[in-house]
Amino acid sequence: MTEITANYDEPWKAAISEYFESFLSFFYPEIYVSINWQKKPVSLDKELEQITASATTEKRYADKLYQAWLLDNQEIWILIHIEVQSQYDREFSERMFIYNYRVFDLYNKPVISLAILGDENPSWRPNSYQYGLEKSQMRLDFAIVKLLDYQWEELEANNNLFAIVVMAHLKTKSTTSNLTEREQWKWQLVRSLYDRGLTKFDIINLFKFIDKMMTLPPELESNFQTKVNQYEEEQRMEFLSTIEELAIERGQKIGLERGAKETYRQNILDLLERRFNSLPETLVKAVNEIDDLAWLKQLHLETITVSSVSEFEELLSRRNSTNI
Repeated sequence: MTEITANYDEPWKAAISEYFESFLSFFYPEIYVSINWQKKPVSLDKELEQITASATTEKRYADKLYQAWLLDNQEIWILIHIEVQSQYDREFSERMFIYNYRVFDLYNKPVISLAILGDENPSWRPNSYQYGLEKSQMRLDFAIVKLLDYQWEELEANNNLFAIVVMAHLKTKSTTSNLTEREQWKWQLVRSLYDRGLTKFDIINLFKFIDKMMTLPPELESNFQTKVNQYEEEQRMEFLSTIEELAIERGQKIGLERGAKETYRQNILDLLERRFNSLPETLVKAVNEIDDLAWLKQLHLETITVSSVSEFEELLSRRNSTNI
């Protein structure tokens, strides 16, 4: 299975963003009962970007950062990390330590570090990081949850929405080499959304999480969509098909991305022409063929600083040679 087949990070982040209270209630009930939920927690996305940008490790895995208040009104920051590696990662504990101290260093806030371990190694359970010599020691202990520890029957009986997210994660992992079985489990999990008596809002949200995580090849995805549409017709659902809503959303997202790419391409060419008068047709063609939005953004910045057309062409040439 290729990396694109299963998408873990995006659904987990989206689920936590939409249902943060349910997340703590399900995974960390002892922390949940200590939070003052009369004050709505604040997602600190910009602060998280600053923290990860300042870290010196090559990997940037920290997922969510929240500002919350305890029952005594003490402010705390909650740093959540989702780890879905399939093997031992010796840098994991150090990474948890780095993000924790960066929060304190940059913002001088008390930090609670939490980790969700979604890997397949039952014996890998890192929960601390320590370094030092003799009596001079530095240590961070952090709370972990191992998804492999959950029993399927308990998840089925649990009304918390994150029970479904965990079920989708576990079945995505276990069907790595059997995508036909994954399609069957995907349908079973989606069907359970209707049977649980959830609201339309929650059904659509959880459907999105499951759909993004349990990605299927086109033929199996078509079979799955047919099952969903038939079921909604049989049950005479009064709202627009979940599949159709997702299709509309995807179309809008694709349209926005395409528009952004076209804008960046045109801005790059306009700036180059303004600075250096005429441009070779080969360069114009090369820019118009770039489909990587991140690369277009970087090129747009480079357009301002390059000293000549040939220097810009060299940038394109180096990029193309590294992608061969």
